[in-house]
Amino acid sequence: MSLYSERSLLGKQISEKKQALRKLYGGVMSPRDLDSELGFKSKGGGDTWAKMVGVAPIMVRPKRRGYETDRVAEEIVKGRMAV
Repeated sequence: MSLYSERSLLGKQISEKKQALRKLYGGVMSPRDLDSELGFKSKGGGDTWAKMVGVAPIMVRPKRRGYETDRVAEEIVKGRMAV
């Protein structure tokens, strides 16, 4: 598989994941949403994952943070491709 087709496949998969997550969560995922999407049973696993992959939280309201759905989708797909 050429580099161009790998990029094309990656772009397509990222786009599909973005659409799926936006349909479920809208544009911003709560920490609880992130835990659920990533399969963590205990609270905080998604926050740890986000720090590890470089997805910074955004402030939704005072004392409430979330994660941009598109960034989360991109990192999930990139993580799958690295395996």
